[in-house]
Amino acid sequence: MFGKIRMALVLALIGMLMLCMSAAAQDSQTDMDAQVDGIFRGVKAVGGAFVVAQHGDVVYERYYGVQQKTTQVPVTDQSYFRCASVTKLVTGIGLMKMMDEGMLAPDEDISAYLGYTVRNPQYKNTPVTLRMLMSHTAGLVENASFSKKSSILSDMIDVKKKAGANFKEDVKPGTEYAYSNFGAGITGAIVESVTGKDVSSFMREFLFEPLGIDAAYSAAQLAQPEYLCATYHKDGSLYAAPSYLLKQEYQQEATPDTHYRVTIGSLLIRPRDLAKLGIALCGDGTVDGVRVLSEEAIAAMRQEHSLQTDGITAESPYTFFTIRQDTLFEGRRVYGHQGTDEGVVCNLYVEPESELVIVVMSNGCKTVRDDGIMRMTRRLAALAEEAYIKGNVEQ
Repeated sequence: MFGKIRMALVLALIGMLMLCMSAAAQDSQTDMDAQVDGIFRGVKAVGGAFVVAQHGDVVYERYYGVQQKTTQVPVTDQSYFRCASVTKLVTGIGLMKMMDEGMLAPDEDISAYLGYTVRNPQYKNTPVTLRMLMSHTAGLVENASFSKKSSILSDMIDVKKKAGANFKEDVKPGTEYAYSNFGAGITGAIVESVTGKDVSSFMREFLFEPLGIDAAYSAAQLAQPEYLCATYHKDGSLYAAPSYLLKQEYQQEATPDTHYRVTIGSLLIRPRDLAKLGIALCGDGTVDGVRVLSEEAIAAMRQEHSLQTDGITAESPYTFFTIRQDTLFEGRRVYGHQGTDEGVVCNLYVEPESELVIVVMSNGCKTVRDDGIMRMTRRLAALAEEAYIKGNVEQ
């Protein structure tokens, strides 16, 4: 009799404890949501997303604002955001996968892929390589000529044509760091030359679809374009409406001489799907049981440059389109990339020791930097650090 009463009391206490723990968790979630919303509101974000993953799973996500001011459709986990320069990191994952499968080599002369001789005319004995393009050390001139629709890639970098105007004449490839959109675009042309497919279709088949990701470098290829976010300038005025993006022509065939701008900043992707790629980068190269990259490729993307390790003598913070960042979390190095264009912001960072991944996206906000990283992103990262790194240490 007394034993049954005692057992009933124990079960009742356990139930009360579980209710208290659940209530505390809900309070913590509500508090986190309020802080995240406050950060997005503080930068006057039109729409935003903050996703945190740890140990291979999404542990927190918050969606803020609207996809488009005129429609007032709310941002959700289905919304596609433009990545801006995080496009380069995602493209880099595809390029590394191609290297894993023997389709590309990091130190091969890119002339072998493009079919003509790419050289700085002042350094004809020094080949330009993928490693140089992906570490922003190829010595390219970052001028407006490559962004003109009439410009032809082979005309600009073939040593027999106008390469002299598009390479820095006093910089030997591999010896100086200078962030280069042009160089990132050339990697897309290389993908097309090697595969015989347009880069967006190839990446969808080769990288995205095996992971259940719907992403594209062209809005017209998205499966659910009704979830496409408009983009806005820093002052909140319209930059590009979904209707405009969907009308943009995109040739679904390999045209490397004109598709060399695709991989600079045009990728459209959902926040949770970007987090999937972060999980692969954060760990051993797998996500949801699917291998994305070999462990050797992951290690290579984190490696610092030196004459002894890879022959790059420039002090570049990028290795294979992956930046090494030491100021986001206290005493911890993160890897990833930042993208900005007008009011568009995208960040993907991974911290391997704690297996933490953060994704920050906005379709339009005030873009204030703090030591190179968006202040908004630093504040959101601080919330994640407190909850999922420092919090775990205390438990």
